[in-house]
Amino acid sequence: MQLQRGNGVPYYIQLKEQIKDNIISGVWKAGTRLPAERELAQQLKVSRNTVSQAYAELEAEGILSSSQGRGTFVADAGAVVRQEGRKDKVLRIIDRAMEEAVGLGFSIDDFVSFVHVRGMEKKELLSRVKVGFVECNPEQLADLAWNLGPGVSVVPILLGNRQERNRLREALRAMDLVVTGVEHLGELRPLVEPFHLPLLGVSWSPPVETLIRVARLPLHERVVLACESQEFAGKVRDILTGVGLSLKLETVLKPDADGLRQALAQSAAVLVTPSLRSMVDRLLPDNMERIIFRFEPDAGSLNLLRSALLDLETKSE
Repeated sequence: MQLQRGNGVPYYIQLKEQIKDNIISGVWKAGTRLPAERELAQQLKVSRNTVSQAYAELEAEGILSSSQGRGTFVADAGAVVRQEGRKDKVLRIIDRAMEEAVGLGFSIDDFVSFVHVRGMEKKELLSRVKVGFVECNPEQLADLAWNLGPGVSVVPILLGNRQERNRLREALRAMDLVVTGVEHLGELRPLVEPFHLPLLGVSWSPPVETLIRVARLPLHERVVLACESQEFAGKVRDILTGVGLSLKLETVLKPDADGLRQALAQSAAVLVTPSLRSMVDRLLPDNMERIIFRFEPDAGSLNLLRSALLDLETKSE
């Protein structure tokens, strides 16, 4: 791979496109391990942050997946093809808009300038937007790896019980848009209506590769679930039951080192939230399988959220 210098296109965008080209052409197939960030940065003579940003955005788009200690891999080669189809659609929209602008007497240079200025205005406006993310468990609130664009602020807000509604109402008052799981929409709608806030429901699921790893665990042996709340544990059990996985699951809530060590000693594997990963890794017996269990918004929900943000700003201008 080689980056073009001085053409005005940011290096990380060039790198993203070249990675996609390698996947589309079959040079890198699903499961292929990509070069380490430091190695690729040295090869391309760019900062490691440039490679890290390209990898992170491709991971958010479902094209790559990463695992600490193992590296970054091609997760879904088909995602690139689907994305390229969407790109073609956007290009057709741009072509139509450009034709209309020229028909109104503007030059192509004028059109390019309008698009650039308008894009910068939108980015600046979005940097002032506060998105309130309301959930019933601290695990999801602490795991906000959403790619909503540079500068967009996502504020975690714990749903809490009914006695805490005044606190929740005051927190929501300061938001521009509220996001929650679809199961909480009915509960939140009366709270946001007085403030005329847009409310968006998001569907959650663990990554497919997580479910595949869980499905390979022995069904007759005990598996520990280390997490911080009963609400999160309930979601894990519901999703596993929903996909037909009946594990002998023992929940260990807010574990201390001694309690967790004892639970692990009597188990075949452990499911753990990202927030407890470092504790589990320190105590993990040799050869025991450790699976990070987290929930992610699906691609459709994220796209809907991004559209809602742009629509919100259009209305507020």
